[in-house]
Amino acid sequence: MSSHGNLMVDSKKMKRMISNRESARKSRMKKEKHMNDLNQQIFYFRKRRDEMVMKIEGIAKGHSELEMENVVLRTQKQELENRLEYANSVCDWYENDGVSRSSMGVVQEPWLRPLEQQQQQPTNSMPMFMGFISSK
Repeated sequence: MSSHGNLMVDSKKMKRMISNRESARKSRMKKEKHMNDLNQQIFYFRKRRDEMVMKIEGIAKGHSELEMENVVLRTQKQELENRLEYANSVCDWYENDGVSRSSMGVVQEPWLRPLEQQQQQPTNSMPMFMGFISSK
């Protein structure tokens, strides 16, 4: 009976050993699958990060361009406001002081000169660039 008892113990040990090996193999496979999933997530998130960085760089570049355009537009706006203010002051001066057009003198801005002064200029004079082109 002792040899029969040893066989039962050996058989149980063998079953347990096989079961442990199978369990360890499953555990290794599960761990490997988990590692593969984590590596795929790393790849996915790195790719997404790179895409976002590219988008952010594009947006930042566009923002910089808009800021530069904004500066130009603000400068132009200020220039136009200054011209309008000057034009209004000339109009106020002309209308309120009762000064005749001939006593206004020469206005610095050609676009603000009275109509008569502009018409007194010779009509056959070409702009400088036209004269330059036609002389060749």
